[in-house]
Amino acid sequence: MALALRSATVGRSNQAAPVAHVLDTVLDTFALWRQRILTRRELARLDDRMLHDIGINQLEVDYEVNKPFWKA
Repeated sequence: MALALRSATVGRSNQAAPVAHVLDTVLDTFALWRQRILTRRELARLDDRMLHDIGINQLEVDYEVNKPFWKA
């Protein structure tokens, strides 16, 4: 009886692994998208002096902040 119960549990955990992997991937993707949104929002707030300090211009900022969040 204990052997049958144990093998049923093992079978379930093997089936759950792909689902957990997909869930992890989806959550990681959402976290990446959120980070892009926040980073681009902060980039848009930088003034010309700050942009000069990091070596980019307003045209580059405009290009980056207007990209959809799902594009790298």
